[in-house]
Amino acid sequence: MLRSVQAIQAVRLSLLAQNCNQLSGVFSHGFATAVLPTRATGDVPPGHMSSDLSPNVCNIGLGRRRDLTLRQDLCLWKDGSKVALTEIFKGKKVILVGFPGGPICTEKHLPGYVQLADQLSKKGVDKVVAVTVDSPENVSALSSKSNLQSSKVELIADKNGGLTRLLGVEIGLPESTSEPRCQRYAGIVEDGILLKLKVEKSPAELAVSDAASMMKLW
Repeated sequence: MLRSVQAIQAVRLSLLAQNCNQLSGVFSHGFATAVLPTRATGDVPPGHMSSDLSPNVCNIGLGRRRDLTLRQDLCLWKDGSKVALTEIFKGKKVILVGFPGGPICTEKHLPGYVQLADQLSKKGVDKVVAVTVDSPENVSALSSKSNLQSSKVELIADKNGGLTRLLGVEIGLPESTSEPRCQRYAGIVEDGILLKLKVEKSPAELAVSDAASMMKLW
């Protein structure tokens, strides 16, 4: 009887060893394919592979490039009407500017892009899209200011802060009316893909997101 039990146990151990070897081969194959050289990326927009996106100033960490137009659930507001991210970015070379609101925005930040709009266009920029977390009515009123008039600079309302949160540059509360709700930033978006992003250390600063700096970054 003892020999029979020992024989059965030996058979079980042998089968177990065979199964382990088979699983080991499966896992080894899986790991081997995981470390194969990355295939060619194809037609990558200029700057995509050398992006300077950094997690230092972004709440969710933009350590990778992303196609903003994939978020079809998000929309912005232009001249009181809803517009999809695809309509704004797809097939275009865009400088995306985020402004928190206040005198620096209306006297320096945005007017700087209006003044350099023609030069940016010569460098290949299709348009400048300036976004803030505010109501469509307030942004439409802001766009009527005489120093912000340019067919190449669009002022857009991120009414619910969806795009701002997607970029990880939100601050404060979306419903706040007395505090900034987004950081001051500027980035390059090509065919919907966010390639580069510069965010100021504080909303009160204007050192890396101004038009002249983006001219150099482009």
